[in-house]
Amino acid sequence: MEAGGDIHHLLYHDLARFTDNFSESNYLCHFQFGKLYRGKIVHAESTLFVMVKIWEDSQIYCYKPGDNESRLMDEVILLRNPMVINHPNLVKLYGYCYEVGHLGVVYEFDPFDSVYNLIPKDDFTWVQRIRVSLRFASLLAFLHAVKSPPYKRLIVRNLDCAHIVLDKDYNPKLCDFGLVTGGMVPDRTIYKCHHVIGCYGYLDLATHYQDNTSEKQDVFAFGTILLSLISKRLYTEQDRQNLAPYVCQWAYGKFIEYEIDSSNTDSKKPKFSVVHPSLEADPYFDPSDGHKITALALECVGDEFAMRPTMKQVLRSLVDLKVVKKHVDFESCENVV
Repeated sequence: MEAGGDIHHLLYHDLARFTDNFSESNYLCHFQFGKLYRGKIVHAESTLFVMVKIWEDSQIYCYKPGDNESRLMDEVILLRNPMVINHPNLVKLYGYCYEVGHLGVVYEFDPFDSVYNLIPKDDFTWVQRIRVSLRFASLLAFLHAVKSPPYKRLIVRNLDCAHIVLDKDYNPKLCDFGLVTGGMVPDRTIYKCHHVIGCYGYLDLATHYQDNTSEKQDVFAFGTILLSLISKRLYTEQDRQNLAPYVCQWAYGKFIEYEIDSSNTDSKKPKFSVVHPSLEADPYFDPSDGHKITALALECVGDEFAMRPTMKQVLRSLVDLKVVKKHVDFESCENVV
């Protein structure tokens, strides 16, 4: 293990040592192009808790030799850039491994769990879910404002519930940038890795079919993540294999059912919401927030991408929720709002 500037050049056996040989007990979750592990680096007088990310040859996404090497180096460029290096919702790079057949990075971060793993759980509370939504929206609004000529606006392009990992205080960290383009990174859509357009369950086909790469792709994926957070519904690998509808398609189907049912009855119905009943029973849930946050998420995943809100507008809408005003600290987001 060698230090190079402010990051470490690591060997694969270093990563194995940090994770107890990639033990099952340290396994966190899959990400789009590999696996995430908990780890620790033991020194004589201290222990540093870390998260280790390992790239693998993809079995379900188009993959060409050299793709993962490009992704790793773009990530190193991004996370070392002064414009983003200190953002509280981005992982902090400790070091990386670049060996033939072995690619990985290590983050200075003690992970609690991924949003993907937590979404179905009953002890992931309404306030915690809203805090995650708010702070992650703040991060995306910040990233979309990053511009470093001659490159375009920074777009993540592969947002996924599995790419958001929380610390013990439920602060979200974005931990994958495999399709990032713009900002301080060259245009990936034309120069390499262009054959993958996002993550299954979060693909924005409206912009893809119109050959339009914009930050509204991230807005679409965020809307899908928001729907998952409030409905406790996930798009799984089994869903992909069974050609099941995306979470956003499921939510829109529920909305159509609601509209048809409303037109066939004279009685006044509650406003449309896909918030899970167990979350509606949460003591900090306000009924008016259910409709507002559902409507916001559906705006984000609308087919007309030009009509989708920006992440700055999304953030303003989230800040306006009653649960945020009463229970969630949003001071760190105010400079973006």
